[in-house]
Amino acid sequence: MRALILTLTALLLFPIHFIHSQESPSQTTRFAWFTDTHVGGSTGAKDLRIVTDDVRKRAEVDFVIVSGDITEMDTEDHLSVAKAILDSMEVPYHIIPGNHDTKWSSSGAGKFTQLWGDDRFNFEFRDIRFVGIHQGPVMRMADGYIDPDDIAWVDSVLRAMPNPRQKVFIVQHYPLDQSVDNWYAMRDVIRPYNIQAILHGHGHRNKVLDYEGVPGVMSRSTLRRGQQPTGYTLVELTDERAMFTERIPLADSSSQWHELELGDRHFADSLLLPYPDFSWNDSSNVELIWQVETGAIITSSASIDGDQVFVANTSGKVVSLDLLSGSVNWSQPIAGSIHSTPAVKGKHLVFGSTDSTIRSLNTLDGHVNWVIKTSGPVLGSPTIHKRNVFIGSGDGVFRSLKLRNGRSNWEYSKIGGYIETKPLIVDKKVLFSAWDGGFYALNSRSGNLLWRWSDGPSGLLYSPAACWPVVSNQTVFIVAPDRVMTAIDLKSGKTSWRKVGHKVRETIGISEDGRQVFARTMNDSCLAIDAQASEFSLNWIKHLGFGYDISPNAMVEKDGHVFLSTKDGWIYCLESLTGQTIWKYRISDGLVNTLTVVSGREVICTAADGKVSLLQYGG
Repeated sequence: MRALILTLTALLLFPIHFIHSQESPSQTTRFAWFTDTHVGGSTGAKDLRIVTDDVRKRAEVDFVIVSGDITEMDTEDHLSVAKAILDSMEVPYHIIPGNHDTKWSSSGAGKFTQLWGDDRFNFEFRDIRFVGIHQGPVMRMADGYIDPDDIAWVDSVLRAMPNPRQKVFIVQHYPLDQSVDNWYAMRDVIRPYNIQAILHGHGHRNKVLDYEGVPGVMSRSTLRRGQQPTGYTLVELTDERAMFTERIPLADSSSQWHELELGDRHFADSLLLPYPDFSWNDSSNVELIWQVETGAIITSSASIDGDQVFVANTSGKVVSLDLLSGSVNWSQPIAGSIHSTPAVKGKHLVFGSTDSTIRSLNTLDGHVNWVIKTSGPVLGSPTIHKRNVFIGSGDGVFRSLKLRNGRSNWEYSKIGGYIETKPLIVDKKVLFSAWDGGFYALNSRSGNLLWRWSDGPSGLLYSPAACWPVVSNQTVFIVAPDRVMTAIDLKSGKTSWRKVGHKVRETIGISEDGRQVFARTMNDSCLAIDAQASEFSLNWIKHLGFGYDISPNAMVEKDGHVFLSTKDGWIYCLESLTGQTIWKYRISDGLVNTLTVVSGREVICTAADGKVSLLQYGG
């Protein structure tokens, strides 16, 4: 009898022991990994529903990680659609944006945080930590760039770990390499810790990489493509290893494609990839007169009025600096992020903000002259012409306002995409483009549509929307992501000519006398054409050696010198008539915005690193 009682007791206790062992930290962790879902693209939402439905049926999935490019473009309700689909899983998930969510964004990269509460994450599951951040780029086409504030946050998270050798997975959208301009700053922060792997998407395929001794794992996109069906990655973690399996829901098939050993891991003893090189500056004959740190990424240019320099950043700070010394005259906080290059005239400093406002601040002390509320984030840069302000916004509305009090002259709302450019006013016409494939000419007095040009490729991502157009000899010149330079008749809106072959993209400028149009190509070179000619006529083309660059920075000419900036911190000054390099200087490790040229020898630059600088050439 006693033996029977002991046997029954053991049988009753076994399920309890089994349940506790499943909950113990030593048991297997399973998570699903989605990336590059591209909702808003042709099959993005359909494919995301397929993979979320599959996860919902798999009780063993503990959580889901989503590593960026949630949408094709953050426009309309694409992010909201994605959130509704992801929420339907009823499984915890952790999410970061990718470059498609932060670069092509009618919300100024703000809607993501509104929907999910944050654009980064930090959590533990069974003694393993997962830390996720995004790398932009924010609103400006360039390489990725990690917000210095996010790098500081990662540093604080890792420093606060009770066990400094805790196993950590870093989740990003981009690789941890030179596709992110300041990748090395992130590497230096995580270098002392026990990083098991860098998990990321962006490449749309399964791939194993090595980041200076730390494994990198790239996951496929959830999208179907060619012969590749809809799918995602399942990850199984034990104390000793991580197994990566490709899951194809519609075929009900799973195939392990990578196994990673876990343990005490270190970066390589020696740095394999170098830090950015600034040594050229020593022989450039260029002097850094002053530099001011604003504390957040800058995506707009500086404006000058007399001895004042005005700058705004993505934290919503507007600053007035003394031109000679860089000292702060005043600083004004604004609720939203500012991607709008301020325009200044008299006592008015005008700009838009992602808090859906257009503001005028008093140039003397920063107090508010007037505020206009709009129906969406204002991403465009204003142009002040005579007594009026012209500006486009993220809600696809273009406005003309009275400079004196901000009251509306007119609104034009028949635009199919958001506006981020700076309009050009010429011959009573307002010229601008939007992310709908169109280039518009409105009557500057009435707001009536005069013409809409749309001879470029049909895809919205080919829109000339980031280009600041130029005009000469009754011809409008634009460049776009379709890699074509286009000349448009100012009066009719008809295409005069389109030139392929030089691979230009969104960077254009014009000489002060209007006789030359300048453009930067995607690979190493700049060119000048005759703006008076009836067909494309090349004056010069020069190989500069800046590498691959698709950033949308205007070129500016003054005093016979043409200035341009690049995605990785270089500033060039060329002789306008020949294209000969006069000087070059590296001011940053990331994107430098359109330069504000003071004179042929002085230039003010703003950069993604949040710094404002005055450079002076002494040659």
